[in-house]
Amino acid sequence: MRVPLTAYLLFVTACHSSPEKEQEKLRQELKSWDATARLARELSERGALPAVYLRQISEAIAQGKQKVRQQATKSSQ
Repeated sequence: MRVPLTAYLLFVTACHSSPEKEQEKLRQELKSWDATARLARELSERGALPAVYLRQISEAIAQGKQKVRQQATKSSQ
């Protein structure tokens, strides 16, 4: 009986993310979206990214950042 209990406790501990780790993960996601926006802008300025793709990427970035902000709000409550 001792092994299953230990395994369960390890599993529960490993699955739990601290609020600090969650906030750091969300900060990293925002940085990633910002980097994607910079790259898309650079490619567009060089003429290497058609306007339609820039528009689609910009929409995806806005949606992704909004989702991260909503997650940050939930995790801070």
